[in-house]
Amino acid sequence: YSDSYMDRDNRSVGPFDKQEVSSVYYRHWLGTDSLGRDVLAGLIYGSYIALQVGLFSVVLSLLIGIIFSFLGGYFGDGGLRIDRYKLVGISILSLFGIFYALHLGWGMGLVTFLLLIFLWMLAIRYSSRKTQSTIGLPMDMIILKIIELINSIPGLFLILVLLSMFARPSIWNVVLVIVLLRWPVVTRHLRAEILKIKEEDYIMSARSIGLPDWKIYLNHILPMCLSPIIIVSAFGFASAILLESTLSFLGIGVALDQQTWGSIIKNARFDISAWWLALFPGVCIYIIVVLFNSIGDDLNKIFRTD
Repeated sequence: YSDSYMDRDNRSVGPFDKQEVSSVYYRHWLGTDSLGRDVLAGLIYGSYIALQVGLFSVVLSLLIGIIFSFLGGYFGDGGLRIDRYKLVGISILSLFGIFYALHLGWGMGLVTFLLLIFLWMLAIRYSSRKTQSTIGLPMDMIILKIIELINSIPGLFLILVLLSMFARPSIWNVVLVIVLLRWPVVTRHLRAEILKIKEEDYIMSARSIGLPDWKIYLNHILPMCLSPIIIVSAFGFASAILLESTLSFLGIGVALDQQTWGSIIKNARFDISAWWLALFPGVCIYIIVVLFNSIGDDLNKIFRTD
C-alpha cells in the first residue's frame, strides 16, 4: 500500500482485528486509520519526512551558525572593517532584497538570502583596510542582540506567527521555522569555541604573516571546532524531528493530506479505541529522538575525554 491509498473496506481496523482482504499479502499489519490508510505505509513515509526535516534544518542551521560565528566570534567588535561606500551600497541592496524576498515565497527568498550573504562576504573580502574610508562594525554585539531578541520571544508563539505568514502549508515552511529557532544555538556554541581558539599562538602567527582571515578561519579555527559542531548537530537533529511531529500533531506546518508521525497520532484523538494510531508512531518518535540524543551524549563524552 502507498501512504495515500484508502481501503474503504477496512477503516479503523487494528492489527489483530478481522480484515476484509483477499489474502494475507494484502493485510494491514499495523492497522488502518479512519480513512482506511495503512499505518505501516504512513510510518515509512513519515520517516522520510522526519529525516528530511532533520537533515535540512541541521545543515542550514550549521551554515548560518558558521557564518555568524565567524563574523561575531572571530572579528569581535570593531575587528571587521569595511569600506563605507561599499557598506552603504550593500545595505541598500539588502533592504530591497529582504523586501522582495518576503513576497517571492520560501524558495526565491532563500536564494535571495544566500545571495545577500555572498555579496556581504565579497565586500568583506575585498575591502581595503589601509585606507581611511573604512569603518569598524560591531558584529559581535549585533549578532548577540539578534540572538537575545529571538530567545526572548516564546518559541511556540514565534512558530505560530511565522507559519501563518506562509500562503500554503509545506514541509519547507517547517524547515525554515526550525532553522530560525536553531541557528542561535549553533552560533553560541561555535562563538564560545572561536573566542578560545583565536588567541592561540599559531593563530596569532598566521595573522602576523598576513594570511587572510577567511583562510585562517577555514583552515585552522573551524577544524578545531568540529567536536561542538557534531554534538550540536546530533541534538539538533533530534529536536527538529520532535518539533516537526509536534507541529503535525497540532495540524500546522505540513499539508493535511501528508502522513507524518505526528499526524497519525493526531488521528488517535478522534478515536480513543484506536490504540495502534498512537502506539506505533509514538514508538518511532521515541526511538529516533533517544537515538540521536544518545549519539550526542556519547560524542560529548568522547570529545571531553580526548
